[in-house]
Amino acid sequence: MEKVVLSERFYSLQGEGPFAGTPALFLRVLGCNLRCVWCDSPYTWDREGVSRYGTGEVDKGFAYSFRDFLDDAKKYDFFVITGGEPLLYSKIWEKWVRNIENDAIFQFETNGTFPPILKDDPRVHFVVSPKLKSSGNPDALKLDVLKAYLPLMEEGRAYLKFVVASPREDEGEIGALLDALKVPKRLRLLSVFVMPEGVEPTLPLAREVAEMALRNGWRYSDRLHVRLWGNLRGR
Repeated sequence: MEKVVLSERFYSLQGEGPFAGTPALFLRVLGCNLRCVWCDSPYTWDREGVSRYGTGEVDKGFAYSFRDFLDDAKKYDFFVITGGEPLLYSKIWEKWVRNIENDAIFQFETNGTFPPILKDDPRVHFVVSPKLKSSGNPDALKLDVLKAYLPLMEEGRAYLKFVVASPREDEGEIGALLDALKVPKRLRLLSVFVMPEGVEPTLPLAREVAEMALRNGWRYSDRLHVRLWGNLRGR
């Protein structure tokens, strides 16, 4: 039987992006194909101590089956499937979600290096977080893959969310990427988020990132869970 390896499964509020404040069951997978220097979940992949928040230790993880997923879908109305990088398991998620017959919402948080799945399923949403150079991944942007999310952005089922760690450098890079993708102005206002990097409840970059959003007509995303609980696992 196919299984996904999870690092965490917990119930909390979505803290970021278009669904901030929504109660959700979080399924956090092990493994990632990128290496972000500010990753706040390094325990899903970082054995080398790349992330400034890591210890070099990675969870062993636990198996999560379709039966588990089916049971959860009977109890929860909103899922945040995150990581790590959840679309490392694209084929499994595609099969599993198609076999769930209720109206639960499934939000995938992805780094934009894998194409969207389940494009015909209105229950499925994507928050795509392309990784800028300040993440330590200079070659992570995949224009052809990101363009595949544009039709879903038009439908209100996909969003771009940029983690801003170096505001001066990141602002220009975000603008250039949106131009290269030909994201319409109205979608930049409604479907493009900029969010301050950080795990302290004060979020020191918040005001600077908010000013960036105002200058460019982008949406600002706070980090509600960090404000409420700090960098606490399971929250």
